[in-house]
Amino acid sequence: MEKKNTFPPWERPLFLIIITLVGGYMNAYTYMTRDGILANMHTANMSHLGINLALGNWYIALTYFLPIVSCILGAAFSEFLKAWLGRKHMRSDWRKTALLLESAALFLAGLVPKDTASMAVTLFISFFMGFQLCLFRTCMGTAHNTTICTGNIRNVGQKLYKFLTVKDAESLKTVCTFVALTFSFALGAVPGTLFCLWLSEKAVWICAVIMLLLALWMKKASNYIS
Repeated sequence: MEKKNTFPPWERPLFLIIITLVGGYMNAYTYMTRDGILANMHTANMSHLGINLALGNWYIALTYFLPIVSCILGAAFSEFLKAWLGRKHMRSDWRKTALLLESAALFLAGLVPKDTASMAVTLFISFFMGFQLCLFRTCMGTAHNTTICTGNIRNVGQKLYKFLTVKDAESLKTVCTFVALTFSFALGAVPGTLFCLWLSEKAVWICAVIMLLLALWMKKASNYIS
């Protein structure tokens, strides 16, 4: 238990479950309001890209290619922001600043009406999901992704094997933690879908508020931030 307390807030399960829920929510958001394209699922987008290239569906292939490029640029921008704030002697605040920036971006996305400039909005969101992917990458020392799932599923299998080998309470707790982290992505898609049916394009504002609250949480826990 003491070891757990050495981790900063953004590497602890509750914080990461919340932001992983957002990742799943945003996938549902773009699927429900922006022409059925998944902003985060770039493994699937890669497959769709290849399939449509093979079938000669060039425009459809482009709709899967562009979100991948946008995600790459978002990840690059995250590294730029980290380096830039470091030069400004604000490196300890870079994640908090990034969350505030993402919150503002998601608010802006909600101002664009449903079925208007859907591809542009999807690319915009994919950019910030790639951006988010670089902000929070570990949970208690283990790699974790907040916007994609394959690596997280692998983590569950590895932690399960350790529990079956060691069979102690701590290993069981770890398995349960990583199961919760992994499936929080799917759970996030549930309210994402329901709020889209109710609020349409403005459903993204819920995530904007969550990002703002997470930034405030980090500010409150600033004595842990390095």
